[in-house]
Amino acid sequence: MTSSSSSARGAASTPYLHGSPPGALPVLGHLPALVRDPARFLARLHRYGDLVEVRLGPNRLVAPCHPELLRQVYADDRTFDKGGPVYGRFREILGNGLATCVHADHRRQRRMLQPEFRPDRLAAYAEVMTREAELLAGSWRHGDVVDVFPACYRFTLRVVTRTLLGTEAPDVLSDRLQHAFETAFAGALRRVVRLPAGPGYRTAVRTLERTVADLVRDHRAHGPGRTDLLAGLLAARDDDGRPLSDTEVHDQVVALLLAGTETTASQLSWTLRLLTAHPEVLSAVQTEVDAALPGGRPARWTDLPHLPRTDRVLTEALRLYPPGWVLLRTCTRETELGGRTLPRGGQVLLSPYVAHHNPRIFADPDRFDPDRWLPERAAALPRWGFAGFANGPRQCLGADYARAEAVIALATVLARWHPLPAPGRRPDDRPVRLTTVLRPHRLHLRVLDRERPAARTRDRRPDAGPA
Repeated sequence: MTSSSSSARGAASTPYLHGSPPGALPVLGHLPALVRDPARFLARLHRYGDLVEVRLGPNRLVAPCHPELLRQVYADDRTFDKGGPVYGRFREILGNGLATCVHADHRRQRRMLQPEFRPDRLAAYAEVMTREAELLAGSWRHGDVVDVFPACYRFTLRVVTRTLLGTEAPDVLSDRLQHAFETAFAGALRRVVRLPAGPGYRTAVRTLERTVADLVRDHRAHGPGRTDLLAGLLAARDDDGRPLSDTEVHDQVVALLLAGTETTASQLSWTLRLLTAHPEVLSAVQTEVDAALPGGRPARWTDLPHLPRTDRVLTEALRLYPPGWVLLRTCTRETELGGRTLPRGGQVLLSPYVAHHNPRIFADPDRFDPDRWLPERAAALPRWGFAGFANGPRQCLGADYARAEAVIALATVLARWHPLPAPGRRPDDRPVRLTTVLRPHRLHLRVLDRERPAARTRDRRPDAGPA
């Protein structure tokens, strides 16, 4: 491990430690370790310095682990832009929408989408969230064993298609899109590391293109007068009075379908898993939910201020398991980071997972501690340490939408159901490999009706695995 010096906002010179994880293999570098157990590999990076070099095949990337270096990268999206081979592959799937576009396009696109996420629009979207959360909770029966992520994915897709397109998504569409996104992104990541994309990659990309084209075509066919998000996008104009082109509309819909489904479905899945492993926290959340939702009614937009503990639990799950766990950036010019000169085209591995598991940023980082988000404790955390929704100018535009959706869904489910580990099925906390969104490899939970306390006590099973 070596040290260097850099200046932070004109302050006195600050030494930064440089290093690299051991075990890099010839040609492959750290790639096998990252693919084999990405969570373990990323969680340990902070041990090797403030700026850590990672070798992925022929590529050398640097991962900032110090809050000041995180600030520098997040804040300067002109220098540390979205680009390079990874985003090149992602654009084959998502196009040039808000999730993948470079700095030169980002400001225009964000300004055009911003009005669709103002508070009055969020309140309208929350009515859809409430209805769909009630349908999700109503779809289960006492004693059911639920495959959690697909159930949460169907919920989030129904919410996003109704708020985005004003239409309901049947389960067959949910399953088709989930499979297509998974296959396409897994293939894209394999191509980045110079492996074959797999036989289903091209089919998955075409499926996404056709499905989105059909959804937009159907939306246009219903004519004017629509009040959904897509109607707002079609009516939006930039500073020069120009609308989004047909290609831009397509790309934004694809990006919103991805961002509005897998990320929140992942967050809800991990939260339920953590609550079953920590029954004392689950009990406290259900006490809050019972007070806020009399009679076990579904949660609404106006209930959100009365569910702070529920929100803290979701935020802590987002810290432990950030869906967007790796955010790559490319240097658009030669620049200095942490005392190291990065060339134009240099790659930065900007990982919320790395920061969230760094004990220099979060005390006892592997512990599930929702109360670390109490206002007085959260105020003491480094400003740039938490990036559950990214950070800086590229912070997720739909962050408030996602927060509202997650709280409404979790509170509605816990008002009616008591989740437990499924008997005979050991929880598998490994994330799915070669995926852009950190989600459980396998998670089944048993749900018991809270109106049947005797049955709940009789059916209780000890947790089969770690948190």
